[in-house]
Parts: sequence; structure tokens; C-alpha cells
Amino acid sequence: MKILVIGSTGRTGKHVLAQAIKRGHEITAFARRPELLTERTGLAGVHQGDAHDLETVCKAVHGQDAVIAAVGGSRIASNLIAAMRETGVRRVVMTSSRSVPATRPRIAVTLAWLFFREAYVDLARAEGMLQVSGLDWSIARATMLNDKQPAGRVHIDFEANATGGAMQLSRADYAMALLDTVEDPTLIGKALGISGPT
Repeated sequence: MKILVIGSTGRTGKHVLAQAIKRGHEITAFARRPELLTERTGLAGVHQGDAHDLETVCKAVHGQDAVIAAVGGSRIASNLIAAMRETGVRRVVMTSSRSVPATRPRIAVTLAWLFFREAYVDLARAEGMLQVSGLDWSIARATMLNDKQPAGRVHIDFEANATGGAMQLSRADYAMALLDTVEDPTLIGKALGISGPT
């Protein structure tokens, strides 16, 4: 599968690149600062650009089978939707946060929204845009991310509140889940809650 990874130099994006190459996908990295890509072996290409610039996104999306947005936000979602419609690319997986729809644990969710309200409102807007885009979208809502060693498994559900799993999730395991999602057509049109394993 030809996959464009937006946010490829981020702490999650780097894991997506490495794992996708190991799976045999044809991967193109999209980054504002491609010089931060310390390892390019196995990449099909590198696009320098800002995901807030529609023309640059269109050029990068052209010819891909799917897009993984390892960064979320309404401006990115807007440009992706426009670029994918223009180029005919349909499959997209976008990262988000479990805190966006969550109502419990009440204290933790309330504190998260207190500190990150602006970001969560924007993520909620981005989710809504994707959900009415007509594209083959999936939204991957993660719990609190860390840089610990991967467990090789995650807990996934489709509820507003987690039905199990741990509050902490390694970025490597999150990247694994993002790739599993983009590869699985049964997850099109679904928002996944992704937690760490217990």
C-alpha cells in the first residue's frame, strides 16, 4: 500500500514510518522539517511542506493509496479532505484523543479539558469534518502517550469511555494500531478508542 504519513518527524510519526516500512508498505514522509528524518532507508519519498498549505498537501497526496495523519487538527483535516477529493484518494486515518468524547473518569476528563480545551475543541471539529467528508475515514483516539517500550498489543473499543485497557499507551504501540487501522477496511467509518494493554 502507498501511504503518505503526515507528521512523520513527530514522536509517533517516526514509529509509523519505521513500522510501515517493515510491513512492506511504500511510504512517503511529509514534514515541515525533513532534515529531522534521521533515517530515510526504505522510504519511497519525502515531501517538505506544511500541512496547512493546500497546494503542498495536494502534491503529496497525489498517487497515494492512503494517508495517515499522525497529527490532528481542523486545518489539517480541511486541507486533507480537499486534497483527497481532488486527487481521488479515499482512505485516511487521523489521530485524536480519547478525551474528546470521554465523560469519565470525571475528574481526569475535567482536568484534561481544563488544560487542553482549545486543542480538544479543535480535534472535535476535525473529527466532525472527517465524519461528513464522504471519505473512507477512521479516527484513532489515543489515551495518554509515552515513549516506553512497546508491548506489542493495545486495547481497542468503540465507546466514548474506555471499556478496559490502561491509561498509558506507548507511541510505538499507537503507531502499530494506526497501521492496523489503515490496513483494515472493516474499520472505515469508525472512531476507535485506543488504550494501553493491561
